[in-house]
Amino acid sequence: MPEGATDAERVAELQGFALATLPSMRRSDGAFCHEVAIPDLEPNGRSLRYTLICLLGLQRARAAGIALSVEPDELRRLALDEIDSAEMTAGDLGLLLWADTREGGQEIDRIASRLWGRLGREIPDLEGLELSWCVIGAALSGAAELLDSTLAAQLRRARTPSGLIAHRDHGRRARFPNFATQIYGVLALATSGSGEGLAAARETADRLLELQRPDGGWPWIYDAQTGRVVEAYEVYSVHQNAMAPMALLDLGERTGDDRYTEAALRGLRWTFEGNELGASMLDHEQGILYRSIRRRKPFDRAALYANTASAQAFGRAVMPRARSLEVNPTDRPYHLGWVLEAWAGREKMAA
Repeated sequence: MPEGATDAERVAELQGFALATLPSMRRSDGAFCHEVAIPDLEPNGRSLRYTLICLLGLQRARAAGIALSVEPDELRRLALDEIDSAEMTAGDLGLLLWADTREGGQEIDRIASRLWGRLGREIPDLEGLELSWCVIGAALSGAAELLDSTLAAQLRRARTPSGLIAHRDHGRRARFPNFATQIYGVLALATSGSGEGLAAARETADRLLELQRPDGGWPWIYDAQTGRVVEAYEVYSVHQNAMAPMALLDLGERTGDDRYTEAALRGLRWTFEGNELGASMLDHEQGILYRSIRRRKPFDRAALYANTASAQAFGRAVMPRARSLEVNPTDRPYHLGWVLEAWAGREKMAA
């Protein structure tokens, strides 16, 4: 990316890379892999969840009139064939409900029935991202009873002293959610169709904007009690150029508040030499969109544990700065799926 590139050019480059690279991340059965890594970038593992996320991104790209490199209908059929797989979690069924709604909702009753069966008494234990996907799938599909149950849990988690969203309903980790819980939660609350949900989405998003780093980076772990950052690293590329834009551009469209769009664009620029290492996370020579900037080992785990313990005891981190950072030389296909979901049809918002 040349110096002085526009945000629209950055978005076009990311979308082009996603479309060109996704085919190489598929397994022989058509599902997507779990991860690729330098030096060989060979597909490692198999992920039904990442297949569902790529399905959503490709559906959105197709609806925007973008020529595709992978046929989304193939992915949808694959996912439906594996609806009773042990790998298919409640959150994954929420993603499938979301995707099926985009194709006319022919399988809504079947998917919703499976989701009710998986939820059972699990809602209090669902991680933030899974609960959010259930809310989105229920809201978009019109599954009213399912929406009532999952949205009630999502709103309960959003009623923290800080306005940040708790990771679970209970347990030590509930207080210390990650960025995924926050940003998927914002999208879910805004999508819910509830006035209370939209107000809660704005409250959480406003707190996140206050905590966005000067370089546009989105910190990783938060304290929902105090509203502070517990641990900034890893700073994930997918948060910067895909997940945050997904939620914040949507919220900007719903509210007409340009602050959300501006924050999403600041995060986007972090990807292209605007970060703490001055490195472009999109490396065309290596053929990879790097996963994150992280603390070097062993400081990564030490900082996470020390900062979490200190936040619980004293309300603040003890290792806020990172003096030894590195690029994480891996990537996962869901990142590219969310790039398409975030930007396809919204390119003008980067102009």
